[in-house]
Amino acid sequence: MLEIQAIKKSASTTNGHVVSDPVFCMIPASKDLNTLAGLYKKELEAAAFKGAETIYFPSLSCSSQPLLFRAISQIYRTILDFGDAGDTSVKKVCIVCEDDDIRNTYMVVWNFYYAGTKNARMNDGRWD
Repeated sequence: MLEIQAIKKSASTTNGHVVSDPVFCMIPASKDLNTLAGLYKKELEAAAFKGAETIYFPSLSCSSQPLLFRAISQIYRTILDFGDAGDTSVKKVCIVCEDDDIRNTYMVVWNFYYAGTKNARMNDGRWD
């Protein structure tokens, strides 16, 4: 299973495959989350083809919190499905967050929808 992390932006987030296309920073105007998922899948496949072990995606930005939650959930599902689909060089996917509020949102979505156990939660100590 791939490891997924929501991390703070720093200089150390360049050791791996860095996704810098601005299209990954915003939800499509059509709000079509399948299109967004397709973009992530293509980038995951490209990174795996290059033999990357770690991929860094920029965090999304959206003024609508419900839409942002749905988009983040779709992204996580796409990443997990990619990891479950077969053998890949990719071991870790990091979402690089511009600020702590957006990082918290990514962590909340993961913990609410995907963490099956307390140990599987994304947690930096703020909830325990």
